[in-house]
Amino acid sequence: MTELLKIARMACDTAMKEGAEFVDVVAGTGRSISVELENGAIKSTDVRRSFDVSIRAYVRGGMGSSNAGGYVDEKNVIEAAKKATELSKVAQPDPDFVGLPSPSTYQQVPGLYDDRIAEMDVDQVIEYAVMNIDSAKEVANDAIISGGAGLGFGERALVNSLGVEVESIGTSISANIFAIIKRGDDVGSYFEFDYARDLGDFIPDGIGAKAAEAALRFLGSRKIETCVLPVVFGPLASHGLFSALCGNANAEDIQRDRSYLIGMKGKQVASELLTIIDDGLYPRGISSGRCDGEGFPRKPLVVVERGILRSYLHNFYTANKGGEENTGHSTRGGISPTNIRPSLGSMTADEIIEDTKEGLYINRSGLSPNSVTGDISATVDFGFKIENGKLAYPVQNTMIGVNILDLLKSIDAISSDYREEPGIVMPTVRAQNLKVAGGK
Repeated sequence: MTELLKIARMACDTAMKEGAEFVDVVAGTGRSISVELENGAIKSTDVRRSFDVSIRAYVRGGMGSSNAGGYVDEKNVIEAAKKATELSKVAQPDPDFVGLPSPSTYQQVPGLYDDRIAEMDVDQVIEYAVMNIDSAKEVANDAIISGGAGLGFGERALVNSLGVEVESIGTSISANIFAIIKRGDDVGSYFEFDYARDLGDFIPDGIGAKAAEAALRFLGSRKIETCVLPVVFGPLASHGLFSALCGNANAEDIQRDRSYLIGMKGKQVASELLTIIDDGLYPRGISSGRCDGEGFPRKPLVVVERGILRSYLHNFYTANKGGEENTGHSTRGGISPTNIRPSLGSMTADEIIEDTKEGLYINRSGLSPNSVTGDISATVDFGFKIENGKLAYPVQNTMIGVNILDLLKSIDAISSDYREEPGIVMPTVRAQNLKVAGGK
C-alpha cells in the first residue's frame, strides 16, 4: 500500500468515526517546473513540490469540505477530516444526494506517465523556452516574445467510504509562445503551443517560428463590409466551438436551468455531418484517465450523433437526480468534457477554402457562446477574408453574431485532415450564411 493510499484511508476513516454518512478523499503529491518569458527573455523560473489532501464529508446530503496541504502531517489530515464532518452536519440537507460511486473495475490507459518527464530538470525546461525565442527571432528579429514552458508530475489516491480505492500517476509537459510584430502603426500577433503527456508526443522545436510566421501574416489587416458569408473555422476555432457545445451539455447546468441545451436531448443541435465522441480513455490523451474525479470509470461517450444530441455529461449526483446513466465526467469541482473527437469529412482543409469563393476564415477560437442563450457576439481577432478560394488578407474590426445552434446546423463541410493534440482531433469546418459585422 502506498503512503498516499494510507493517508486517504486514514482521513476517510476519521470522518466516518466522527459521524459522516459518506466520505470521499483525494490525497495527492506532485512536482512542477515553470519558466515564464517576457520581452524575449526569461522573466521567472519556478520549481515546486506539493502535497494536498481534499476531504468531502456528507450528512443528509449536505456537504462539508476541508483540505490539508503543504507537507505530510498526520495531525493536520485528521483535523481536516474532523472539520469536514463538522461542516457537513450544519450544511443544508439535499434530498437529491443518495451516495457516492461504488467500487468498480478500471481500464488501464497507456501513455499517461513518462519517466523522462518526471525526472527532467529545470535546465531542460529552460532550454525548451529559450529555443523558441531564438526560432521566433530567426523569422522576425523585431518580434516581441512572451510565453514559456513547463512540466508537471503527480501521484494521486482516491478513496471513498463505500470502498472505492483508485491510485493514479501522470505527467504533462508544454511550451507556448506569443509573438507580436510591430511595423509602424501596423501590428500582427499570434499564439502557438504544444503539450503532451508522453515526451514522444512533444515537439517544442519551432513553436516560436510558427508564432512569428503567423504574426507576420496578420500584418496589413483591413476592414470589410458587413455581410452574410460562409465562415471557415480553422482547427483551433472549430475545437473551441465543439468544446463549448460539449461543455454546455453538462447535466448540472441543465438541471439548474442555465444551458441553451435544456430539453434538447434527442433533438438536432448540429448538421447531420457532425458526430462528436468524448473519449476520456484515449491513450496519451491530455484529459485521459481511468476514472473521473469521483472514482467512477471513464468510457467513450457519443455526445452528438449525426447532428442529434445523444447524451448530457453527468457525475454521480446529476445522474441520480436526472434518472440517467453516469457518464463519468466529474471533476470534483463540477462536470467537464475530456478529449473531444469530432467526425471527419472528405475534403481537405485547403479544398474547403478553395471551394469558398468569398468568405471569412477564422484561425483561432474566442467565439464562446453565452451558456444560457447560446448567442455568440465576439470580435474576430485572428481572421482572413477569403476571395476566389484563397486567404486574401487579414481582417480588422470584424465581429460574428450568431446563435451557436444555428451555426452548427449550417455546417456543410468538415475536413479530412486535422490538427491533433494528444487525444484531441481538430478539423477545419465550414458553416454557411453567417452574419459578419465589418467596420468598413
